Amino acid sequence: MSRFTFGLYTDIQYADRPMRIGRFYRNALKKTEACISAFNENDVDFIVHLGDMIDWSNQPEEGRKALTDVLRVIDRYPGPKHFLLGNHDVDSVPPEELAQTLPFPGGRTWYSFDHKGVHFVMLDCNFDEQETPYRPGTTRWDDCWLPSFELEWLKNDLAAAQSDVAVVMVHALLDDLSDRHVIRNAQAARAILEGCGKQVIVFQGHMHCGRESETNGIGYHTLPAIVNGRTHNVYWLVDVDDDAVTATIYDTLRRSGPQRRVLLKRK
Repeated sequence: MSRFTFGLYTDIQYADRPMRIGRFYRNALKKTEACISAFNENDVDFIVHLGDMIDWSNQPEEGRKALTDVLRVIDRYPGPKHFLLGNHDVDSVPPEELAQTLPFPGGRTWYSFDHKGVHFVMLDCNFDEQETPYRPGTTRWDDCWLPSFELEWLKNDLAAAQSDVAVVMVHALLDDLSDRHVIRNAQAARAILEGCGKQVIVFQGHMHCGRESETNGIGYHTLPAIVNGRTHNVYWLVDVDDDAVTATIYDTLRRSGPQRRVLLKRK
């Protein structure tokens, strides 16, 4: 397996509107520019945004404009770009439209891919309990579900994957935690991950403060939101090699510089 690096960032929530509850919506575009510049400078293999690029609740026209603006910045990275849908995305622009605008393979908002011997899984948790996709005017940020057909797909996808390592990405949390940011049927997803016979690592967004946890040997890593704070910015560079998965965490609040942390030691 060849060593490689990918970039991670989340919850841009760009909108041309004033700050609210500590979210500096307009400033998020400049902070995204800084993330993309860093990804280019570090020559990453691909980048992943973990959901919530825009935030215009039930205002699709404004949402489309914001999406155009933020994608113009993200497209300065010339390599492969992967996106997750977040609750604010589907509350701003209909999910079927997002599925066509963003590079989702075949227009489906959950999928997997392999890169240099590692299996990556991208999930979509923007459904209600009746397995209906959320859309503008119906979304509830604290009532996210993974539909049964997606869970079945996840189980089959992991069973078919040749890699011994699976990197799973999802917008809302899969942690074993009683909190409104957690996917309501997260336990069912965790059971699949724990039973798939692979080493699994999970990356998430949604909880703006960030979070780290471990359940039954699986690490759940939640990145802080870009939108929060006037100038505060966070992005991760994740290195994968034969020995480990290691994150270099860039956080402008850390005066001591980037933090490097081993997230998974490969068996």
